[in-house]
Amino acid sequence: MDAREDLPKISVETEQDWRRLQRNISTAFLDRLDLELESQGVSQDRESFLPHINQFLDTLFAITRPNLRINGRTTEEPYDDEEMEPFDEALDRHIWSLSDQRLKWDREIGSRRRTRPTEIEAMIQGVYTQHRGIDMDIDANQEPCLSDLDGSQLDPAIEETFVNAVAMSAQLSQSISMQYERANRFTAVSTEVKALKP
Repeated sequence: MDAREDLPKISVETEQDWRRLQRNISTAFLDRLDLELESQGVSQDRESFLPHINQFLDTLFAITRPNLRINGRTTEEPYDDEEMEPFDEALDRHIWSLSDQRLKWDREIGSRRRTRPTEIEAMIQGVYTQHRGIDMDIDANQEPCLSDLDGSQLDPAIEETFVNAVAMSAQLSQSISMQYERANRFTAVSTEVKALKP
């Protein structure tokens, strides 16, 4: 079966079961005919109705046959009953449900692959803008303090330490944003991995 059927077929275990069903339907149909003929008082006309009834039953079974699935196979496919093992209908339904679930997960992963990068980019831009705003506020607050000092009052060792600290703060700022991005990526990936079911 390449694709799921829109309308499910009638499942029968073996060809013998299908023949037994045909016999039961024919017997029930003929019993009903006899009952109707007796109620109308014309039971001697049974023989004249039999060819029409047999033709009707043959047509009924011929129409029904394409809608059957015997031992998991459609009746259009020829097969040898002895060579085949019994068809497991529950296993077939389970396989189809797993296939449907896999398609759902593929669709969800595809949609996440399209939306997550833009979400992460927007989040990183927000964090970067927030850090830049904080850096600007810190710079604005430090300028009045530094303008009060004369150049003559600063010790060269302190000035060198300050220049190193400023250079390290820029490196630290870049490192912090990279580490924050990695932590967010790790959180997102770990959440997705935990959501996946084996």
